[in-house]
Amino acid sequence: MRVLVDPQVFTYGRCGLVRYYSNLCSGLAAKGYRLEVPLVISGSDFYRGWFGFWDRSAGAGRRHRLPRLLCRIMDFGTKRAYRRALKLGNYDVLLITSPGFEDDFLSNLGGRPFVMVVHDTMRALATVDGFEDPIGSTADRLAYLARRAAHLVCVSESAKRDLVALTGLRSEQISVVHSGLMLDVDAERPIAGELPRRFLLFVGERTGRKNFRGLLRGLAPLFARHAEIKLVCIGGPLTRWENDWVESVGAAGRVVTASASDPELSFLYRRALCLLYPSLYEGFGLPVLEAMASGCPIVTSRKGAIPEIAGDAALYVDPADASSIGAAVASILENSDLRNDLSARGRRQALRFPLDRMVDGIAKCLAEGATGATRAH
Repeated sequence: MRVLVDPQVFTYGRCGLVRYYSNLCSGLAAKGYRLEVPLVISGSDFYRGWFGFWDRSAGAGRRHRLPRLLCRIMDFGTKRAYRRALKLGNYDVLLITSPGFEDDFLSNLGGRPFVMVVHDTMRALATVDGFEDPIGSTADRLAYLARRAAHLVCVSESAKRDLVALTGLRSEQISVVHSGLMLDVDAERPIAGELPRRFLLFVGERTGRKNFRGLLRGLAPLFARHAEIKLVCIGGPLTRWENDWVESVGAAGRVVTASASDPELSFLYRRALCLLYPSLYEGFGLPVLEAMASGCPIVTSRKGAIPEIAGDAALYVDPADASSIGAAVASILENSDLRNDLSARGRRQALRFPLDRMVDGIAKCLAEGATGATRAH
């Protein structure tokens, strides 16, 4: 089967979506699928474009050391190559990946079928502080494309319920294929620089729905009682606004940021006291799965798909209640038996999400989609 893959997601940096589609493409290619990914240059080290300019010495999470203007020109080249591949039509099914649900491709599709994977539907969400993650018309564009796809896939039952509510589609029109474990937890490498002896771990964006502000509120009293504990955040440096918030809650000097390659991330999961993930909404929650597979205890919320993924292998909190977060983390710090129990439960739970099952599931959906046609539901 010939699959044309929308290359837009690969121009993004290191994030869960890029990891997902990179592993999916590699897995499909290994199973004999003929993939065309018209990508001039990648935005991360997960998947290489036609020109392999990724500079690994620049550190994980950073784009290649090319002039910004040249990167933009190459991204424009990717869009042109994608349009050309659409018009040529040398494929059986299109797999779209655009995180912003861009729909320009429809004018060049010529009635051929496309399949889309929906990772979540609530990219705009009011937080406990009253803020929102800005998305404009993303939800509307998602619904528009979902009603025209030959086949729809959600990464969790939770995401499927949300998509049904958003679009009005029938439940039987949507397949669920859980994401698989995409991090090699056994391949680890010490992170560059000095690491705190005892630390808590936060992985991912520090946007509103990830509840970073609420997390710091919950940790502040613990920092006062445990002078040696620090919070390691995987991502970019703290902004001056974030630094101001850290200082205002009494956590100055206790938050460390770092970039991490996959082996370095595995190293951190293995050594963290726990992963802190008090998210307000998740369509899946890849860091939760990665932490479980690494034997890292988890403090998280019951929002979105997280209970579906973590089961009984996590310590759940009320993400809107700072004292709930603080109490859970305190129990992790002070109870080694609890840490060991959660670690063992997590390793068992992670076995339910093998990567091969994800690839096989998406392959089946692509085959079913290829027999259909783009339509308005």
